[in-house]
Amino acid sequence: MTETVVDQLMARAAAAEAAHKWIEAIALYEVALARSPDHVPAMQGAAAAARANGDHARAVVFLTRADRTAPGRADIAIALGEALAATSRLVEAAAAFERARAAKPLDATLAVRLGVARLAAGDADGAVSAFEAALRLDPAEPRALGGLGSALVAAGRPLAAVEAFRRTGVSRPHADRAAALLALGDMAGGFADLDAVAARPAWTARLPSWSGDPLDGPLLVSTGMDPLDLVTFASTLPLARSLVPDLGLVAPKPFVRLASALAGVGHVAADNEDVGNWIEAAAATAPLSGLPHRLGLTAGSFTPSGPLLAAEPMLVERWSARLDLGRGRPAIGLVWGNSLKLDDLAPLAGIGDLRFIALERLSATLLVRSSTPSGWEIAGSPIRIEHPGPDFEAGVDARVDCAALLSRLDAVIAIDGLPLRLAGALGRPGVALLASAANWLWRLEGDKTPVYPSLSLLRQKPEGQLSALLPEAVRRVRDMVRS
Repeated sequence: MTETVVDQLMARAAAAEAAHKWIEAIALYEVALARSPDHVPAMQGAAAAARANGDHARAVVFLTRADRTAPGRADIAIALGEALAATSRLVEAAAAFERARAAKPLDATLAVRLGVARLAAGDADGAVSAFEAALRLDPAEPRALGGLGSALVAAGRPLAAVEAFRRTGVSRPHADRAAALLALGDMAGGFADLDAVAARPAWTARLPSWSGDPLDGPLLVSTGMDPLDLVTFASTLPLARSLVPDLGLVAPKPFVRLASALAGVGHVAADNEDVGNWIEAAAATAPLSGLPHRLGLTAGSFTPSGPLLAAEPMLVERWSARLDLGRGRPAIGLVWGNSLKLDDLAPLAGIGDLRFIALERLSATLLVRSSTPSGWEIAGSPIRIEHPGPDFEAGVDARVDCAALLSRLDAVIAIDGLPLRLAGALGRPGVALLASAANWLWRLEGDKTPVYPSLSLLRQKPEGQLSALLPEAVRRVRDMVRS
């Protein structure tokens, strides 16, 4: 009798799915599971309905149960990997795809999925291995070749990456190929690829494309959706501005305040506003990441003549007062991101002559009340790291609080990312903790970059850890503070 009832529930759930009644379908599958707890098709059906309804976290619960009930099934592991990836649980997603591949070792497309998952999880070497395995199974698998190129870039092997992209037989530009070319010193090729792949809003079709020659009218530059690009290419704006009577930026609304403080910018508009009047006044347009190509720049051309960014005075005073900066021990900004764990900061323990202040955006659950000037510090850290508080960077405007706080800190120690590049754009002293596969901005060797001359560079050893760089980073910031 129970089997008949379960079959009926399964049929009703399938009918609800066909009618896109996802919540009803999930409820019916759950009733079926209550009657038959080990019914794997009901778990799979509930997971599929949950994902169709956008509830990937609930799908993970059903699929984890199915994976435990019927271990070794590739179809379940694949579905679980996809659901985990959709909830940004990338390391677990890669592990699920590994289990799926163990069940189907001769499936090239599954090896590609594993490579994509490992790359998204930050395991560049593991991604290279997976893509190479896919190519051994199917040498013509195009996604494996393209994925291999991207993984090799992330693994710090740009020459091999360029060769992998060449083997795809596709000549169109690619952002990761651009990164590989730039890392190899091919600025012309790399910047040309960046220009070609840059996003171009619909309104740009109404204006001529700027060639890099002097203009009689204003230039309108679109910034794209990545604030990192905004800061990375900030030094091209004064160079472009020298060739035109005026330069305007069209940026996503959260970037407008930050963009308005960049050198060389005449005016800024949000990209969700009507830019019709701007277009009528402009003579040409260009994407921000395309400016290096159009200006014919090399890495050395990025040397700024002064700070590229100015912090907002009212915010500077706010955060300076909140953290009681400018008196007592030097205050050092600290950014560890996903490259370091809190425990990795242990080499900084016992340093009493410096204050460490986190520049990370963190929720109140990761903070604890303390006797620090702001009243907050990082929970569970092996060293005392002060924090500006839960309202730091809580607004919609990208990183204006961070820029203001950076402008009053004595120095910064940070992994590569937006806070570090903001420090460089502000001309603030600091030490960059660079992974072995570093962005072209930092060059392949040396402890300085012309792009951000105020920063000192420390590079991860091939087999070393980023945390091993911390004692030398402290020594350098002490020298900066003394000077």
